Amino acid sequence: MGRKSISRERKDKNKKVEQWTQALLFKLGTAELGDLTIDDLARLMNKSKSTIYQYFITKEEIFEYITQVRIDYLKVYKNEISGKLSGLNYQYETLAKILSEGVKDVSPFFLKQLQIHYPGAWSIVQEFLHGLLKDLKDFYIFGIENNMFKAVSPELLIKLDEYFIMQLITDHTFFNNNQQTLESAITEYMYIKFEGLVEK
Repeated sequence: MGRKSISRERKDKNKKVEQWTQALLFKLGTAELGDLTIDDLARLMNKSKSTIYQYFITKEEIFEYITQVRIDYLKVYKNEISGKLSGLNYQYETLAKILSEGVKDVSPFFLKQLQIHYPGAWSIVQEFLHGLLKDLKDFYIFGIENNMFKAVSPELLIKLDEYFIMQLITDHTFFNNNQQTLESAITEYMYIKFEGLVEK
């Protein structure tokens, strides 16, 4: 007879768990996520396997947790582009900084690996990106209607964002060939877009 798995109550995840799982992102930049075992992840986090099992049951759960924590960091952008914006004092640099800080230590290769091997974690990313695209479209329309931005097509703007956000972020060959990080690409993209949009 095989050994029966024991159903254990998992501990609530705290700030420490958040810190040592987020620290994994830098170490997983070029890792083939599908090949990693719980033992590998425990070693990378400098934790025992028994410690990991106090909080997580599967690798999928670990990657979903890491992804959700990082997405929660990124959601502060909503304060920058939602609600009423009065006058021309909007600084796109703030939004660019939030988004670029949010992807710090996240590589396009890691995102591609999530997409391939961990659909639960990837769906968290997708849901966030679709929400971001909708918020950006609303923001463009607001800016154009209030003469903050030039009168260009919001549909074209959002199509450009859609390509950048939904395709380029997982195109690790582009980043490898151009020696750019996701962080620097977002900063440059936002600069190009908003410098061209803002009414002088």
